[in-house]
Amino acid sequence: MASGCSCCSPRDVKRTLVNIGDATIGLAKLDRVFEELYNSGKSPDDVDGEEIVDLASFYNYIPADAVGAYAEPLLKEYRKFCRAKEFTTA
Repeated sequence: MASGCSCCSPRDVKRTLVNIGDATIGLAKLDRVFEELYNSGKSPDDVDGEEIVDLASFYNYIPADAVGAYAEPLLKEYRKFCRAKEFTTA
């Protein structure tokens, strides 16, 4: 049995379900992308959806012709993430 690091194990990767058009897509490490944006001080007003898609595509395959379809749903998810962070830190 081959051993590997736990950070790369597919079973251990958190996936976030996001509605993209008519499909529900599981995106890996979206929580990490959002955490990095949040910790860098970027509010949802400071970032556009395409920037989030670019960061998410580091961990996920997102076709170039689908960037526009992913942009608004990912920005919406980032807004929810930020609201939850503000609620838990208040």
